[in-house]
Amino acid sequence: MAMDNPFLGIDAATLSTLKTETLAAIRACLLNTSYSLNGKSVTRADLGRLNTMLGQIQAAIDDANGVTDTVTFVSFNGN
Repeated sequence: MAMDNPFLGIDAATLSTLKTETLAAIRACLLNTSYSLNGKSVTRADLGRLNTMLGQIQAAIDDANGVTDTVTFVSFNGN
């Protein structure tokens, strides 16, 4: 999944700004209003896409801060 994240490698300050703007867009979408992002006006944004983008931005922030997700799967054999 990390390979699909277009935000990896962007500097922390830019990621922070993108996160703030994405959260503002989500709030505006939830209020069913239009919002302005980077000088462009958008109406009724795709909430699912914004949510995905927010997750990607947060993952990039975590990556920049050296935070990694470790998942361990445990399997118990019924013998």
